[in-house]
Amino acid sequence: MTLRIGIIGAGISGLATGWRLKQSLEEKNVPFSMSIYDRNTRTGGSIRTDEIDGFRVEWGPNGFLNTEPATFELLRELGLRERISVSSDDTRKRYLLIGNQLQPIPISPGMALRSGILPLSAKLRFAMEPFIKRPAPNEDESVADFVTRRFGKYAATRLFDPLMSGIYGGNAAALSIHATLKVFSQFEREHGSVVKGMIARVKQRRAEAQAAPSPSADPLLTTSRNPMSNKLLSFPNGLSELVNALTEKLQPHLQLASNLQSIQRNGNSFSLTYENERGHKEAYHDVLIVATPPAQACKTLEHLDGSLAGFLTQIPSASIAVVALGFNADDIGHPLDGFGYLIPRSEGIRTLGVLWTSSIFPGRAPKGKKLLRVMIGGAHDPQAVHEKDKDLIRIALDDLSQVLQCKGAPIMTQVIRHTDGIPQYTLGHNARLQQIEERLGMFPGLYLAGNGYHGISTNDCIRQSNELIDKITAQLPSS
Repeated sequence: MTLRIGIIGAGISGLATGWRLKQSLEEKNVPFSMSIYDRNTRTGGSIRTDEIDGFRVEWGPNGFLNTEPATFELLRELGLRERISVSSDDTRKRYLLIGNQLQPIPISPGMALRSGILPLSAKLRFAMEPFIKRPAPNEDESVADFVTRRFGKYAATRLFDPLMSGIYGGNAAALSIHATLKVFSQFEREHGSVVKGMIARVKQRRAEAQAAPSPSADPLLTTSRNPMSNKLLSFPNGLSELVNALTEKLQPHLQLASNLQSIQRNGNSFSLTYENERGHKEAYHDVLIVATPPAQACKTLEHLDGSLAGFLTQIPSASIAVVALGFNADDIGHPLDGFGYLIPRSEGIRTLGVLWTSSIFPGRAPKGKKLLRVMIGGAHDPQAVHEKDKDLIRIALDDLSQVLQCKGAPIMTQVIRHTDGIPQYTLGHNARLQQIEERLGMFPGLYLAGNGYHGISTNDCIRQSNELIDKITAQLPSS
């Protein structure tokens, strides 16, 4: 009997899940058919690299960190491992804009105490963290409340709120510490202190580095979970190389430009109706994987189960506008010797941050040119994504010109909008996931994938696809 598989969404999660499931079933000699549906005419979701006048502009993520074995395994299978581009060492330097001055973001407690980001009183409070005995509350806690409790208010507003804006487009006062910076809450739980936990992690990493490495270990992989000290990776032609490789492998299974209409339970299978260029279609699947963001998944599943869709609506999303700006190098006075900078909301500047894209990877701008990406919007400024292009470009230029000593107008501009682009793991997120899992248990063969649940990065999506395939294949009949 042929196992009929349907995957809704051809972003990185849908593609990685489809590829891994295809491999697993072929290895197990399980006959199957598979269709991967997407309403768009292209694959990749937010991962897209455009060539504009010689500039390589990423729509979504700039790259992925060198921390996830599942990603490296996927790249080897696709023949992409040797095409990896490693970010410049300069990108370890990341900045905050404080009082119109760029201050290096500290990557260790010692650097935080030496930096100019915190005033003396805040540094003293920061230094007291190992001695703070205030217990964690029984209920979920926001990132802002956790950091304030452990390190003081200044650390929350000047360090962690801009970091959460940069990573999630989010508000540290609304995001759950246990669902976002869960390693920090783990340090507190296991060591009684975040700083003590960080010290223990450093000692562990040193011991691992001194141990004999596994012959199969990739030398580029690291066990570090500090995003400020790891390497960012991509490919010479941008992240689209990953999407294009997966798309080529899965081409026979793709059903693009398919507008989903409804999903119904039909006995032990799922009936799916959709429209494409050939008209009204109906398909039946024994396994159905919804690999779209929660904002889309709730609409997809509302006719199947209103309660499940209701839980999905409780996972909000933040919208981000990205303004790509290409300059003649001589028109920027700053050396752009780093990754870029983030801006605390307390500075009263609308821009969330600026990435110095051409400094991160080679080949992102023509010779003698520079490429910047400016982020505007997020949970603090949800209406920004609806501004006109000319207004977003003006905001971006007004906010960065003095900081980077810009003397001329950009020679290339591109505005990219991500409406409901980044899922927000707000207070109660883990409890919602438990409720979602309980509802899914009522529909054997139905699964969720994507960045709305257990991590928003490309690495997270690839890792979760592996975990999901293990779960699916374990539930298949042994025959």
